[in-house]
Amino acid sequence: MEMYPERFSVKKSIEEVTNVVSPLARNKNISINIDVPKDLKYVKVDKQKFKQILYNLMSNSVKFTNDGGNINITGQLYDDNQFSIRVTDTGIGIRKEDLSKLFYEFQQIDSGLARKYQGTGLGLALTKKIIEFQNGKVEVESEFGKGSTFTVFLPTEMETEGMVA
Repeated sequence: MEMYPERFSVKKSIEEVTNVVSPLARNKNISINIDVPKDLKYVKVDKQKFKQILYNLMSNSVKFTNDGGNINITGQLYDDNQFSIRVTDTGIGIRKEDLSKLFYEFQQIDSGLARKYQGTGLGLALTKKIIEFQNGKVEVESEFGKGSTFTVFLPTEMETEGMVA
């Protein structure tokens, strides 16, 4: 996997991904809210990979959120070295015993609620790999029946260009 860090606007990238996901959300009457503070302007990571991470998390949120639900995208700058993006939904949530399966390839949660949704079981595994390759991490909090929060932590500046794994 190659990485090409470039300087870009976090908020603008979130808005671009939201524009792609919005038609799916509108079909389910789901509102998407974005809150990126003014101090989180620009970062230097792989922009396309960053947008792929967002797309995977946001499209999952739309998929697993019932009609009329909400998705909140929140950015936070921790210091000059790290920022986070939090994707919170009012979806079906995940049972505690299933949380450990989320990031493994071809694994899907087999609850009655989740099983009705189609997928390959690769999206979150790929998302985690992209995040970790950029020296980041992902955390998940969830309450079954109430929703989930995925938080991505990334460096504000990735130094090595053209990294290959």
